[in-house]
Amino acid sequence: MVNTVEPDEYLSVLNPEQKAAVVHDGSSLLILAGAGSGKTRVITTKIAYLISQKHVDPASILAVTFTKKAAKEMQERAVALDERAAKAQIRTFHSFGAFFLRLYANEAGIDGNFTVYDDDDMVTLVSKAVPSLTRQQAAQAAHKISLAKDYCFTPDSGELGTIESDSAFADIYDAYEKRLRATGNVDFGDLIMLPYLVLKNNEQIRARLHYRYRVIMVDEYQDSNVAQFLLLQQLAGVEENAGVYVCVVGDDDQSIYKFRGAEVQNILNFQKQFPGTSLIRLEKNYRSTSEILSCADSVVKNNDDRLGKTLVAVRGKGKQPTLVFLPTQDDETQFCAELIQQAHKTQKDKDGNKVPGVPYSDWAILYVPTHSRLDFETEFLHKKIPYTGSWFSKIL
Repeated sequence: MVNTVEPDEYLSVLNPEQKAAVVHDGSSLLILAGAGSGKTRVITTKIAYLISQKHVDPASILAVTFTKKAAKEMQERAVALDERAAKAQIRTFHSFGAFFLRLYANEAGIDGNFTVYDDDDMVTLVSKAVPSLTRQQAAQAAHKISLAKDYCFTPDSGELGTIESDSAFADIYDAYEKRLRATGNVDFGDLIMLPYLVLKNNEQIRARLHYRYRVIMVDEYQDSNVAQFLLLQQLAGVEENAGVYVCVVGDDDQSIYKFRGAEVQNILNFQKQFPGTSLIRLEKNYRSTSEILSCADSVVKNNDDRLGKTLVAVRGKGKQPTLVFLPTQDDETQFCAELIQQAHKTQKDKDGNKVPGVPYSDWAILYVPTHSRLDFETEFLHKKIPYTGSWFSKIL
């Protein structure tokens, strides 16, 4: 017996736009999901709905996102709704690329037991391939090689000049590639570019993948780069009318990884690249208050490239955000510490009854630059405020 949650139960908790996105089928779908709009719930519910109500084979569903944590959460939540979702492929883009290359290593020209080279490995390999380069020059070349692969540019690509105008770069890239291919290993860029090239150049494998994956879903699509878009095109078989259902979820206002190769045009042009695409906007925000959303909207509405949406706060108006200008870093840390301490004190309600203050764990501080953490650390230790963080030691 299969353990599932009844569709009426998981559909009843969705708002109209979320439900429309879940039950949509036929044409490709672009879900424009604002911050805090419940997009993960929509994706995982849609996977369960496709399996239980549309009788889609779970193994024919491919869902990709950008972090292992997000992929794990998606799978856990989908399985909680329908345990058959465990057979769906829910992976990061790079994990899927590695999976593909293990299957088609010969066609990709690599060893099936390949190792994935990290940034330091790439710099070392560039240095060995072109001994005349200094370590710093090799690091710069390795970075540009990674960027070139984010656009699926090979050493002989005519567009390589958009990455580096110096003609010597093509020779460095070529020497690196020959050295890398000789080892049988790959770098992170290869995990996307090589599957794309295999699919592009091998009609038989392309048809096999079209038959295997009938549903493809992409999370955080605004963070995808050109290579990932090209890979998606090959997997979906748009030009061949392969009949693969494609659903992407993203927010053009949250595209912040241009420096890593992310291309916001992927989401802006999705409806052109996948003709007949339906667009559903998730605009109900369950995370923030309307004052915060209004403040954020006043910033993002000035962006030139956006599809546009208006978020509505489910939590109500809330307090107005405060912008405080302080003369020094010491003043900033003292100001934050005093706010936290004051809020943490026991308060009295309107009837004069004592009520607990705000827990320390309810506070978050984001700071730039990184070294300013030392000032916060010193101030919090002095004021005996417990804290934890990515770079902090936990104070009990």
